[in-house]
Amino acid sequence: MYDNDLLIVPRERVVKDALIVDRPYTRKRKASEIANDYFSMNYETAGAEGLAVARIVDSNAPKFEFPKRRQNGTKVLNFVTRPEIEMLVIHAEGAYRDWGNATRRDRQLRPNEFCKQRLGLGKIKEKDFLEEYWDNGEKLVKAIKAHAETSKRKNEELLLVDLLK
Repeated sequence: MYDNDLLIVPRERVVKDALIVDRPYTRKRKASEIANDYFSMNYETAGAEGLAVARIVDSNAPKFEFPKRRQNGTKVLNFVTRPEIEMLVIHAEGAYRDWGNATRRDRQLRPNEFCKQRLGLGKIKEKDFLEEYWDNGEKLVKAIKAHAETSKRKNEELLLVDLLK
């Protein structure tokens, strides 16, 4: 989504990874590590009002707070991918109705198992497969929007669709 300029955040305002050049995200998970690596800079430039951290999580994640002395007005926004990111593939494949029927028959069926068994996508959890599958930004955006339409959003919950232009 970043590479295709599909996010609501202008590319020039995205803070890159501290270690890998041009990577628009970090793999760090601890608030204290993120604060140490990124909070030494001033982000109040060219109309920006400071730093916002967008976390993409697969559930209502546990509390994520920066050390009080380092917060500096930083906002943390959690974008939830529940029930699972594989639901995007189910939507992209046009299989949402089949998914609904399958889960009525088997309440324990997980999205990744459905993708493997019913859609023949055995490598659904592998990075290389996912990068190739989602190389078309338009396909990903369409799946995210379809998923948002069928998701039951909890009060004030942010979804991936909220990151899109």
